[in-house]
Formats: sequence, C-alpha cells, structure tokens
Amino acid sequence: MTLADLIQQHEFASPAQEAVLNVFATESWVSGEIAAALAPHGVTEAQYNVLRILRGSHPARLACSDIGDRLVDRTPDVTRLLVRLEKHGLVERRRAEHDRRVVEVAITPDGLDTLATLDGPVDRVMEAVTEHLSDDDLATLSALLERMRAGQQ
Repeated sequence: MTLADLIQQHEFASPAQEAVLNVFATESWVSGEIAAALAPHGVTEAQYNVLRILRGSHPARLACSDIGDRLVDRTPDVTRLLVRLEKHGLVERRRAEHDRRVVEVAITPDGLDTLATLDGPVDRVMEAVTEHLSDDDLATLSALLERMRAGQQ
C-alpha cells in the first residue's frame, strides 16, 4: 500500500515530507507487528529492548544510564521499566560497589529464557515485514536510514 493510499493524501509539501511520513507510517506498522508478537508473552517492546541490551552485555552489568543510552526508542523513565522487569524476575538491580549512587542491572536466567522464547516470534515478524525486499534492498534501506540520521547527536 502506498503512503498516499494509506493516509489518503496524494500531494505532499516536499519529497522530504513524503519520506518522513513514510518512515513514520512504516515504523508504526512494524512496531505494531512486533508488539503483537510480544504481547502473548507479557513483554512490551521497551522491555524487550532492555532485555536484548542486557543479553548483549551478559554477564557484565550495565548502569541504568548506559541502558538508557542504548535504547532504540528513548524513554525518559528507564527506572520504571527496570522495576517492572525486576518484579517479573527478568532483571536484577543492585548498587554499584564503586559508587553507591549508581544502580547496575543484569539479566537473570529467567530473563535469558524469556528472550530465547521471544527470539523465534520476533524473527518471524522481521522476516514477514521485510519479505518483499531483497538482501540488497535491505542493505540499501539500512544505509539510507543511517544517512538520514547522520546529524543525530
């Protein structure tokens, strides 16, 4: 479906406007598909993102600020996100020995198991939403999106 059909707008102020609206529309669609795959497991996209970050650093712990810096979708309340994950036994938080003001977080064995369960459904969604693109198309898309973010701080 074209963007023009999706939003029922056939003229755009500029190619930039059309491209950015396309990015928004596509992100919304992909995000919805991933959220639907995660929902039966009681995990949100933001929680999934945190768990993946912690799995990537495992067995090392990360400071809350480091997790916040690595999130794909920036959320101002990383602490609340971590508290929810901790309540479900998926992460463990503790004060750093080198600086009691710093809270360090690690993924638990249950968190690793949960991610292992989610890998298949999320991978299937990623395959489905990109099924009409070749590997070359995907590489081009990634390169273009990275160029678009080139001025990002």
